[in-house]
Amino acid sequence: MEVQKWMSLPLVSVVIPIFNGEKMLPTLLDSLKALDYPSHRLEILLIDNNSNDRTAKLLQESGHRVLFEPVPGCGTARNRGIREAQGEYIACTDVDCVLDPRWIQDLLEGFTHQQIGAVAGTIKPHRLDDPIIRYEALTLRSPSHCPEHHLFLPTACTANVMYRAEVFRRVGLLLNRSGGEEVDLNWRMQSLTPYRIHFLQQGGIVYHRYRADIRALCRSQRYKARTLVELHHRWKLKIPTGRRELSKAGLSLFTFALRCLSRFIQKVRHEPITVAVRDSFLETWLDVCVPWTRYLGIREGRADLLQST
Repeated sequence: MEVQKWMSLPLVSVVIPIFNGEKMLPTLLDSLKALDYPSHRLEILLIDNNSNDRTAKLLQESGHRVLFEPVPGCGTARNRGIREAQGEYIACTDVDCVLDPRWIQDLLEGFTHQQIGAVAGTIKPHRLDDPIIRYEALTLRSPSHCPEHHLFLPTACTANVMYRAEVFRRVGLLLNRSGGEEVDLNWRMQSLTPYRIHFLQQGGIVYHRYRADIRALCRSQRYKARTLVELHHRWKLKIPTGRRELSKAGLSLFTFALRCLSRFIQKVRHEPITVAVRDSFLETWLDVCVPWTRYLGIREGRADLLQST
């Protein structure tokens, strides 16, 4: 009876694009091994997106099927895996995630009726012991799903989502790029088919690992803002101008200046500066940097749009 139960489970393909993931890959691989789902009903596809560190060596030693995609782009690499996937369901996550053992089971249980085309699981921070990590995870809430109408329709983040394979056969693959490709796919699915996204309130957990690096955070935000312009244009939405981001950066700069004055006074008075005060100071600086870099990204995106039209 137990054998029949396992044999009746659907084949699930797990597709993970990887670029220069040598530091995070071992923990991801450990969590893949710990998945509570029978291995003969699980197809794991790891896509090396032309890494130049030790990623290729670690992937070859992993025992999983490894694909190679030379053209850069998260969407491009993920598409390489989706084209090869044999599963009835295709689960997506990233190299900077750690998977809960029940991840696959919980996502599958979310397909409670035929109109559910995708199930989005729970994304939690892997750790919160650094102010930059806390800012991205708790203030920016990135990455995260948007169960409400995100600009147009709800959307799920490919850090933690499972699709019916039929979705890709009906609406096509992701955009061959990084940034906005998952939003575009979700909107196509909901616009062109009866399929909808089911967002789990709990379960289906992946733990996302953030980099405690201001420059990496700002680069990511700048690129996301840049690609947001093209997404708006593609879907005939109002093109962002960047004014809101510029205004937020300006107001935050004023607050930051007051914090600088406060710290100077503390230093003159030889008052101790606690960890909490330092973290608060850094968070205020991030309130300046992040909207400013997003403003720059939007301006770059608008310039790209003008060149292409």
